[in-house]
Amino acid sequence: MTSWLGRLMSRRIRFGIAALVLYFCLHFLISRTLSLTFWPSSPSLLRKFDQVIVGMATNKATNKTYLATTVSPLATVSNSSPSTMPTLAPGSIRASGLVSSNLSICPEDPPGLLGDKFTVLTDSSRAPSWLELEQSLPFVRHGGCQPDDCVAKQRVAIIVPYRNRDAHLRLLLLVLHPMLRRQQLNYRIFAIEQSGTTRFNRAMLFNIGFVEAGKIFQPDCFIFHDVDLLPEHDHNIYRCGSKPRHLSAAIDKFGYKLPYETIFGGACSLTSEQFRAVNGFSNVFFGWGGEDDDFRNRVAWAGFQVSRYPMSIARYKMIKHNRDTKNDPNPQRVNLINKGRKRWKEDGLSSLQYNLVGVQDRHVVYFITVEIPEAEVLRRAHLS
Repeated sequence: MTSWLGRLMSRRIRFGIAALVLYFCLHFLISRTLSLTFWPSSPSLLRKFDQVIVGMATNKATNKTYLATTVSPLATVSNSSPSTMPTLAPGSIRASGLVSSNLSICPEDPPGLLGDKFTVLTDSSRAPSWLELEQSLPFVRHGGCQPDDCVAKQRVAIIVPYRNRDAHLRLLLLVLHPMLRRQQLNYRIFAIEQSGTTRFNRAMLFNIGFVEAGKIFQPDCFIFHDVDLLPEHDHNIYRCGSKPRHLSAAIDKFGYKLPYETIFGGACSLTSEQFRAVNGFSNVFFGWGGEDDDFRNRVAWAGFQVSRYPMSIARYKMIKHNRDTKNDPNPQRVNLINKGRKRWKEDGLSSLQYNLVGVQDRHVVYFITVEIPEAEVLRRAHLS
């Protein structure tokens, strides 16, 4: 009797183990089928399964803490140097699904462009809410997307300096995301927000965006873009070329004409190598005015020529608004421009100093919030 019971229990144990193995195998196969079949075509389902991790990271330079919001599958955002960050191989992850190794390079001229046949809203009172914006852009994750049917030529980061311009940013995102998707770009949009009470420093925020976007996305091409400029023509391709490009040559505020030939503000594109060669923007332009002209000089001093699309394509609408607080005209801007050549190699990326406050992935845009120590920046530049 004892021997018979032992054999019976042994068979039941073996059966139980076999059942468990079968269960886990079926669970694995079903999970893989869901990930390959449904996730690429259902952004809402994908977001439901995404695990959002909010971690506390420490800024070693300031001993401050900030929230680092990481959404799988991006590498964790931290305050580490770019060389120590986890990396993503170019084209390794698509916003809408898995990558096929058989895809060809995207064509030079994207086939789905609309020209100027799309709506551009400039009325801030009609800006969508953040929830409405996200619902209207289901193809966007982690601040951007990339094409499903080809491999984009470049990884493009759009850097937008920002302070208290929430409605303007939402209007910009409403236009940019669909346009950049039609242009078959692999891109991310970064809003670089200046906190605190110091004067606004747009140029320095561009430099900070260049550094911080490099930690997250490792772009080949950077678009430095004002928050209140909305492109009107999608043949204005947001890519980089052999020359720095002035994208916003024709703005409605100026009658769609160049105010002066050397203007380089609004929106421009440079490769990572070009931006490093000019040492980025100057860090000493606090308040409104002068930084774009100084940057145009740097581009020339570094030996680059500037390119533009035809004026019929490089068209933008400007959102009307009052001047921001803490952004009054800089009374020293002309003097700073005139003396720019003496300091351009020491003042810029090479002397960048800021406190990283927070990094937040809001699906339709990356928010990077920083504090700028104005007094210390000017002291180091021997301007205080």
